[in-house]
Amino acid sequence: MVIGALFFVFSRTPSLTQTGTPAPQTSPSGAATIVKAVASRSINANGNATGETTTFNTKTDKIVYVVLTLQNVTTKTKLSYTRYLNGKYIDSKVAQPSKDGMTTLYFTFEKGIGDYPKGTYTVKLYVDGHRATNLTYIFK
Repeated sequence: MVIGALFFVFSRTPSLTQTGTPAPQTSPSGAATIVKAVASRSINANGNATGETTTFNTKTDKIVYVVLTLQNVTTKTKLSYTRYLNGKYIDSKVAQPSKDGMTTLYFTFEKGIGDYPKGTYTVKLYVDGHRATNLTYIFK
C-alpha cells in the first residue's frame, strides 16, 4: 500500500519517492537514521527493492533505484545525497519527507537518451547534514 509519495525532478532525472506504512516510533526523541541502502533494478508496489544489485549493464539498464530503509524520520528530517562517477561530482539533492514515520524512500536515477557512462558510481547519503552511509554501484 502506498501511503505517500514525493517526486522531485533533477538533471539526469533523479527523483525521490516515499512509500510504506509509517513505522511506530521506538523512541519519540530517537534520531532519524538510514537503516539500509541498496541499489536495485526494480521495486515493488511498496517501494521495496526487488532487483537488488551493485552491477548494472550500460546497454540494458536505464533506471537505477537507490532504496532507503529509514527509522524515526519526520517531516523535519533532511535527507540528502551527493552522487559521484569515478570520484567526480554528478549531482546532489536535499529533500524532506511529507509524512512522519515513513520507512521506505527511493531515489530514481533514469538515463534518457544514450547509455549510462561506464564506471563506479558512489552515492553519499546524509541525514540532517550528517553522513549516514555510502552506496556504490558499477555500470559495465
